[in-house]
Amino acid sequence: MQHSNAQKYAPKPAAKRLKTYLAAMFCALILAGCQGLDLAQAPVAAVQLSGVWTVDEEASDDLRAFTRPPSERRRPKLSVQEEIRRIGLGSGLAFVVQDFQIIDAQQIVIEQDRDSMGVKHIPGTYRDVTWGERERDIWRVQAGWQEMDLVIFSTAKGLRILERYQLVNPNRLRLDLEVQADGVNRKLTRFFDRKRRAGR
Repeated sequence: MQHSNAQKYAPKPAAKRLKTYLAAMFCALILAGCQGLDLAQAPVAAVQLSGVWTVDEEASDDLRAFTRPPSERRRPKLSVQEEIRRIGLGSGLAFVVQDFQIIDAQQIVIEQDRDSMGVKHIPGTYRDVTWGERERDIWRVQAGWQEMDLVIFSTAKGLRILERYQLVNPNRLRLDLEVQADGVNRKLTRFFDRKRRAGR
């Protein structure tokens, strides 16, 4: 008997819903400017992210809605000088989408080590993330673990991006992104399925 997509992605048990709620609150506080992000160098138990992951478009949020320009009502009021600067710099969100290719990658290949992770985006380029704090181009990046979730927090002037990688089960990866750009907060959730090895 086949089940509908609604049954396949039914709400999680109460404990998992609470964890998701707390994670969302954590993201909101960070994006609101909360300082002192405290991330561990290792998860509380083994987490294996390595592998080839393919996006589940049906279960993931709509990228078109995520990248849609904000309405004038949602855009914060800026002074004349700030508005001139914003127009000169262009869209902060467009820059984020270009620089963070996890947002629209159709497939990712993860190579996880004890203190770092390499991600090949398809289409896209390779990205290396090391636990702790470091500078990457214009970005200040903090990466590490919150319990079983890998969290990467990147900031630049006027831009904040929070990524949370969470294994739903050994072969399903949930990615939650919260982006603050152009004075607007946006959220995106994507699901990826692990490509199983032949014979398994």
